[in-house]
Amino acid sequence: MDIRKIPVSKINPSPYNPRVDLQPGEIEYEKLKRSIEEFGCVETLVWNERTGYLVGGHQRFKILVNELGATEVTVSVVDLDDVREKALNIALNKISGDWDEEMLAQVLAELQDSELDQALTGFDDKEAADLIAQFTFKSDEDTEFTNVELDLDDYAEDKFDCQCPRCGFVFNPKERIPSVEDNDDETA
Repeated sequence: MDIRKIPVSKINPSPYNPRVDLQPGEIEYEKLKRSIEEFGCVETLVWNERTGYLVGGHQRFKILVNELGATEVTVSVVDLDDVREKALNIALNKISGDWDEEMLAQVLAELQDSELDQALTGFDDKEAADLIAQFTFKSDEDTEFTNVELDLDDYAEDKFDCQCPRCGFVFNPKERIPSVEDNDDETA
């Protein structure tokens, strides 16, 4: 991998970049700017030496130059023809992993308990709180339980028409098994 520090004057944003061009004042632009101010530009820009075009990192480049006054930037240098350059541009913008949302919620919860401003993660307070709430489970002490008396005759094997050939479970696909809510309705 060829990593270099080059003058911004050698870099031309690609005219074909299909990503939406974020503008100052837009939420995502400001989040990215704040992240760069706090942590630096930790993801290297990708520059094609053959064409002079920026292949990846257009938003970061714009912030570094226009907002932070950078005159040189660190780039990962590639040497590609036009077709491969465009393919790489799309791949850099499209290929991304999905979140393990439970793990993400756990990490956000840990950060929420720290002194760090959570907005630096790119998640605003509501987004983080909503995600954390999805994976926060109440303990048994916080949950109300109600006991419902069941008539075991309703669940006798002779009441069911089908038997699973694999596990032997008997069931009746035509009838719905009464739920707790059904019993509540009868007592009301």
